[in-house]
Amino acid sequence: MTYPEVRGAPDDIAFVLQRLGVGDAVTRLAPFREFDTATLMQVVDEAARFSREVLAPLNAVGDREGCHWHAGEVRTPTGFADAYRQYREAGWPSLPCHPEVGGQGLPIVAQVALQELSAGANLAWTMYPGILHGAYECVHRFGSAALQAAWLAPLVSGEWLATMCLTEPGAGSDLGQIRTRAEWIDEQTVRVTGEKIFISGGEQDLTPNIVHLVLARTADAPGGSAGLSLFLVPKWLPDGERNAVHCTGIEHKMGIRGSATCSMAFESATGYLVGRPHGGLEAMFAMMNSARLHVGASGLGLAQNAYEMAARHACERVQSRVPGAAAGTPIAGHPAVWRLLEGQRVAVEGARLLLYRAALSIDEANHADTDDARQRANALAALLTPIVKAMLTEQAFEGASAALQVFGGYGYVEETGISQIMRDARIPMIYEGTNEIQAIDLLMRKVVRDNGAALGQWLDWVSAQLSAAHTVDTLHGFRDALVCVDEWRALQPQAIALAQTSPRAALCVAGEVMRVIHGLSMAGLWAQAALVDTDDAFGKRRAARYWLKFELPDTRRAMNIVAAQIAEPETVE
Repeated sequence: MTYPEVRGAPDDIAFVLQRLGVGDAVTRLAPFREFDTATLMQVVDEAARFSREVLAPLNAVGDREGCHWHAGEVRTPTGFADAYRQYREAGWPSLPCHPEVGGQGLPIVAQVALQELSAGANLAWTMYPGILHGAYECVHRFGSAALQAAWLAPLVSGEWLATMCLTEPGAGSDLGQIRTRAEWIDEQTVRVTGEKIFISGGEQDLTPNIVHLVLARTADAPGGSAGLSLFLVPKWLPDGERNAVHCTGIEHKMGIRGSATCSMAFESATGYLVGRPHGGLEAMFAMMNSARLHVGASGLGLAQNAYEMAARHACERVQSRVPGAAAGTPIAGHPAVWRLLEGQRVAVEGARLLLYRAALSIDEANHADTDDARQRANALAALLTPIVKAMLTEQAFEGASAALQVFGGYGYVEETGISQIMRDARIPMIYEGTNEIQAIDLLMRKVVRDNGAALGQWLDWVSAQLSAAHTVDTLHGFRDALVCVDEWRALQPQAIALAQTSPRAALCVAGEVMRVIHGLSMAGLWAQAALVDTDDAFGKRRAARYWLKFELPDTRRAMNIVAAQIAEPETVE
């Protein structure tokens, strides 16, 4: 029995950047040619050091102390504000921002690495700067020149933090139900009145000002989500006056207790238009798509942390006699525990392959040399983003549960820290659009809308990787994965037809469609990794073998459910 080799996240990120070629691909793009993969790895290593030395020691502190609200003010846990001061002084907020506005101009690939490492160390703290990049993107892309001049620099530097104010009582996923109102003062300025809930960092003591990006409806707007506009509503106005926006309370939560989840009241608060009137969803999705990618990275970070803790414990813990092994063998040598550990390792390393491929596609969508290349990359980024958000957060929770199982009863007590990871890992499956919404988005907007064209191009790449891997090493079972790809290609037109003729019936299996596409994507990514790791120095060939044997059958099972629904649709009328 092979004991787990516990490689930290930076080592595996190095494999993705250096051996798999993601670093070379991103530094060939025009804005990043002054960088090289070694530079990117320096960023990764420093982010890992900051996360390990500054953030990780505060993780249990935040869980134990939580946040405290009094008279509209929020006090964050001990050490959180000082950690943010260090974060800002080190320049982390400006990492992916454009140099023309004071940023460092690094790729999204580097930003994703920072998110993975910091969230894995302390998700609650990472929630505070978590929306900052999305807010920057939103103001940079959609804000007027005057808005950018007034508000962009403090966001880039991290002097101020930002929030995304969408959710209201009775208006969560259905944004068309939003009741917050905006009254025009002039063409760019409004008074915002309404209530928002579940606002991460809506009030905090880390920064002197907070920029709220608020969806609201003007009196001249049409009904539904198409009538929403987006407004920048600061805590403090440019003249130093306190704006009429206040935190009315914070939630007491199952997890991420160090993150202030706020209820916010806007009482004729001054706000400034972002983008065009009634174009709020377009501007908001600049934040939402960034947030969803970063939520997936957070899930990966949590799963990595849980796996490392479980593997170390299993290599140290001696309990009972393992069949066929000498007395005193650690529990890592027990086949049942090996399955738990190897399943976690393969899930974590596979998630990293997917996450960084999605991040690379976003960099290519923004900066590839030709329009065609940018369009193809944008389509792939749109396809992969909901999968990253949903599947990586689900794997984080399942990985935490498996880690707790490795610890046994010790995992169920607070001192080991596993229970906190499990509690913290539950919320990413819900926020920034529940995982069920991600499945709907994938099926209806990313597959049905273009009749499967973008997915077809991605599956061409998957098939090419599988064919090459099968030619080199037939023992890995890549031929079975190729058969699965062909079977899905045959089934997909029927799934699309069902979605067009009976969308409710199709939505009943949207989750299974996502699992199929995720599984086929992972098959191609594992084939690519196995081809690169020729001597198995990084364990990718062994991981690919494990995935094909123990995980690929789940893809076929999901495909069978989709086929059964097509043959005899069941739905809720």
